[in-house]
Amino acid sequence: MTTIRRVAQKAGVSIATVSRVVNGSTAVAPELRDRVLEAVSRCGYSPTVGRRSAASIALVYTGPFSVGSPYDAACIEGIVTAMLESDFDLKITHLRRDKAPDETYSQFFLRKGIRGAILRSTYSDRDIARKIGDEGFPAVVLGDRFEHPRLPFAYNDSRSASAEGIEHLISLGHRRLAFAANNIDDGDHTDRLDAYRQTLKKHGLYDEQLEFRVPAHRLDGAQLMRKMLSLTQPPTAVFIVDPLTAAGAVNEAHKLKLRIPEEMSILGFDDTDTRFSVAPTMTAICQDSRELGRLAFELLIQRCEGVEDGRHVEGLGAAWLEINHTTGRAPAKAVRIMPNGERISVDE
Repeated sequence: MTTIRRVAQKAGVSIATVSRVVNGSTAVAPELRDRVLEAVSRCGYSPTVGRRSAASIALVYTGPFSVGSPYDAACIEGIVTAMLESDFDLKITHLRRDKAPDETYSQFFLRKGIRGAILRSTYSDRDIARKIGDEGFPAVVLGDRFEHPRLPFAYNDSRSASAEGIEHLISLGHRRLAFAANNIDDGDHTDRLDAYRQTLKKHGLYDEQLEFRVPAHRLDGAQLMRKMLSLTQPPTAVFIVDPLTAAGAVNEAHKLKLRIPEEMSILGFDDTDTRFSVAPTMTAICQDSRELGRLAFELLIQRCEGVEDGRHVEGLGAAWLEINHTTGRAPAKAVRIMPNGERISVDE
């Protein structure tokens, strides 16, 4: 493991100067600071930081910021809970705005006084997480996962619970089952989609035309419901894997005078308690995202303190199926609702 002495030799400065730079001191000339940070990056040095030291952990969105989603809000609550029990502070950091083009990610974080990063990553921006991992900077990926030898991953395994939810709908007689997910992919959403596809294919019921992608907002859930009901052969059940989208779909069903679950069953997804905010109470795949945020923070602190096992963390806060009141037996005839509100019964 590279030592601070090695960094000092490489930069041609004293150990005290290196210490001041990595601890974010402003008493070092910019040119000298840049030289030390370059040596830090070349040597792959990550300072060991104890709980008694003043330091910050960063929450980093490698792609779009989504702090308003129920999942992120719950994870952040868990992260903050763990932070309050530590001697670390939490920063939300904007990589794309603040990182200089000629900086490595390690240099950027050290310049900001950051000792470890929780990376909120999605499928399209995994390269940034991979580069941070390649540099050896202490980091944990939250809400996504992929192969990387130096990155640990904190996520909920929702695949088996999602498959159980689809089996529940099939057992109720549903044969046209739709799926709706966020239009931004990550490992969690991929698990749910795979479970949907594999379960329906096993029963010979899969229809790719019943897959939908919409932004994870209530209004988009309303639009999703109108779109599904206008199909020539509408589904009688749908698995919606984002809480706000599912809530929006239930509310829109009421506006359209579509009876839930007598005419349409809805299986949702819930990171907190959104299932109780709609009527009837929503059947959902549930997960404890607050606990996941706490575990991500605690795992990162271990890495900052020198735990270098690079282990993949799997199944933290496993998901479960909770059967409530938005799923019921499949109707004898599906209901099609036209944009003008006209209702048409459709034979299965």
